[in-house]
Amino acid sequence: MKWNKHIKHILLFAGLIFATANQAAWTQRAMGFFMSDNITIGESPTLHHGDLTISGGALFLGCKRAYGARNMMLFQIGNYEGEAGAEIHLSILGALNCGFLNIVGTATGRTELVIEMLGEWDGSRVDLVRAHNEGSDIAAFTKEESVYSNRIAYLGSRVEGNDRIWFLAERQEDCLPLIVQKQNNTLVIDNSGGYNFVHYTWFRTDEFGIETQIHQGSHGIGLGGVFNVGRQSLNPLHTYRAIVVDQHGNRHNICPFRPTIFVPNTTIMAYPNPTTTNNSTVVVDVETNDEELLINGIITVFNVLGHQITQVRTNGHRVTPIQLPQVAGTYVFYFTSGQVREVLKIVVH
Repeated sequence: MKWNKHIKHILLFAGLIFATANQAAWTQRAMGFFMSDNITIGESPTLHHGDLTISGGALFLGCKRAYGARNMMLFQIGNYEGEAGAEIHLSILGALNCGFLNIVGTATGRTELVIEMLGEWDGSRVDLVRAHNEGSDIAAFTKEESVYSNRIAYLGSRVEGNDRIWFLAERQEDCLPLIVQKQNNTLVIDNSGGYNFVHYTWFRTDEFGIETQIHQGSHGIGLGGVFNVGRQSLNPLHTYRAIVVDQHGNRHNICPFRPTIFVPNTTIMAYPNPTTTNNSTVVVDVETNDEELLINGIITVFNVLGHQITQVRTNGHRVTPIQLPQVAGTYVFYFTSGQVREVLKIVVH
């Protein structure tokens, strides 16, 4: 039994650590793992197939800007579970998340995130873990409040489309930092982190310091938790805040928020590329600040003869795994959404 346990740890270590200097080379393993010892992932991003359970051990994710502008270090295709005592150590360089965990599956259990801050932190929100399946537990990842650069940091959770994201943010006194910007024209009060707000009152402070009540409504009536300015854009010189009431009648202050005007920015990638017939799952990663693009995205795959292999909708997901045939050759991926068109080629050998 003890020898079998060591074999599993060796296999996990080999499956997660192996990487080359080639930016397109990703590790793949097509099996699940149960981890109870300490494991460290190196300086290259790693793609792991199969469910992953961490029990009593610690997973260390390194910090290096790898694969172009991407900083994710472990891409988990499969469900994740952290058992009692599980830890994941992540690194942050300023507002840059280096040891990022991306789960194409459901996250459950209770894993403590341990943050190493490698530089000054300005309090900006930093995403740490993203799970792409509905049903992930809000408390799947936890973290005690800590102080970085004289700022109190806490672990928050929000929902974007079908994804749940755990992030590090600055704790501000006497208010809840729950305003999230959607597109250039919409602000939303995130009510998904265990809150149950039933009434919202919005305020705007203009560039001259004059505050005005701009909107109010109940949950489900008048979209109280949403403020939208229509086809125009939010004014980046204005500051927005809100007062909310929960189901028990308690009032809460929502922290002031200043919007940012997003310039459309979309990068579409598919990896690993090249891949092998043994592990022919390819991940299409759409990095964008345009949520409508993700909602309407369609990925169509053809072989070199022009025969359609499959067609998949992104359905609001940034990341979409696609299973290719276990046949060597070149496959063409067409991503379409609105006016966006992108063609990618994947080699299977």
